[in-house]
Amino acid sequence: MSLTIGFASILNTRLEKNTSNSIDSETLSQFSLPRPLPMRLDIFIDHFLYQLSLSEDFLVNAFLIVENFLDNINQNNIHKILFTALVLVYKFFTDSPVANNCLEKIGLLKKGELGKLELIMLEKINWTIKFNSVEVVYEKLVNEGKNKDIQNKDIEDDDDEEIDDDETNYTEYGSNCSFSELGAFFSN
Repeated sequence: MSLTIGFASILNTRLEKNTSNSIDSETLSQFSLPRPLPMRLDIFIDHFLYQLSLSEDFLVNAFLIVENFLDNINQNNIHKILFTALVLVYKFFTDSPVANNCLEKIGLLKKGELGKLELIMLEKINWTIKFNSVEVVYEKLVNEGKNKDIQNKDIEDDDDEEIDDDETNYTEYGSNCSFSELGAFFSN
């Protein structure tokens, strides 16, 4: 059961459906990067959770915020939207959150950028974070994570069937030390 995989899978599915023409340029221009961040969403989420020693339960509440932006996400803005939603939930549930400059380093943001992104996101959601359907979202993320795990296992099983185990004897080529440059200095 991985909420991270479920969350990332839903976002990736939505990214595939959205076209680049559906961007609300005025509101979300601050979230856009010139090029997509070369980091998978599940790794990006795991990095955030690891750096702040958080459990995956934060993702359920962050999904409720990101849901408001699903129609406008694309490869260039998804990481900043996701990160800002995670930070808002982190700050909401933490008594003494770390400083913004530390959070900006975790999210690969410029100095002072996080405050602006938080303000834009809060204005877009009318300064309200809804927590009334947490159980439904939790089940949705868990089920999506399970489905993704099943798909990955099927792909791995297909790959295992294609591998032919040839019985080549590699010992005739010598040991590893005969291939290394250090092998010239040491005798067997």
